[in-house]
Amino acid sequence: EAEGGQNGCVAFKCVSGEVITLLAAKNSQKYRIQSNSFIALYIVIKQFLTKLRRHFDKIGGAQGLAITFPGPVPLQEYFDIIDSRFELRVRQRSYREMLSQRAQQFRAIQRRLLTRFKDKTPSPLQNMDTLLEGTYQQILALADADLQTTKALEEADHSLSTATKLLLLLVKLWCPAMDDKQAAVLQSCLTPDVNSSDDVGWEEMVDASITMLLRTCLAKTTKEQSVVAASLKLPSDTTKLKKHIALLLERLNKGGTLSLNTFSEKQSHRNKDQIESGS
Repeated sequence: EAEGGQNGCVAFKCVSGEVITLLAAKNSQKYRIQSNSFIALYIVIKQFLTKLRRHFDKIGGAQGLAITFPGPVPLQEYFDIIDSRFELRVRQRSYREMLSQRAQQFRAIQRRLLTRFKDKTPSPLQNMDTLLEGTYQQILALADADLQTTKALEEADHSLSTATKLLLLLVKLWCPAMDDKQAAVLQSCLTPDVNSSDDVGWEEMVDASITMLLRTCLAKTTKEQSVVAASLKLPSDTTKLKKHIALLLERLNKGGTLSLNTFSEKQSHRNKDQIESGS
């Protein structure tokens, strides 16, 4: 619908309530797309770019079409989504550890009660029946909390996946030198495939992949090439991951290329220089 009857302004409202507004500049070929939700922007931006390219294809001007994003990339909004999902992962792990402990306690109390019931001269229960009931109620509460957290984590997976797709789209527009091959490499490392059921979490896989890029084709010094690879264990927080993502995008924007051929050439030049200096 046209917002307020103004020309060059269109607003879209999602079923979930988010509003996305597309504004066209009067005196230049610039567009502003804004929303009260970061992830809601993705589908509108993607469809807008698709229709824009299709329009220029029809009029025969697709070869001269250049679509760019001036930046900066909205990393803070993206990092907020990462943090929210990571908190749910930590909470889910905590619930499951406590659930395992209470289950062990429940079985231990059961064994002691059965032993006393089988005894020919049974001794007092010493409130073990009350302890058994209390432990059982705790197990039910923890199981319910874990179920709710799992549902919330599934929604967070979808949000992070959509946010990552949007970030990849913006980065490609932000770095005009990036071709489709480099974009595919970036997507394989900063993957939008988010699944909480995987044994290794998204944060660990992405951090390890980005660390590999920073050690190879995006490395500036030999010191950076010797950085230890990231561990595939659940980290204590997302500080290192966010730092690596920001560094990755900064180097891409400054002309870095995601090509192992470039890394091999750099290595060859460095080895040659070392040989010459040694001689």
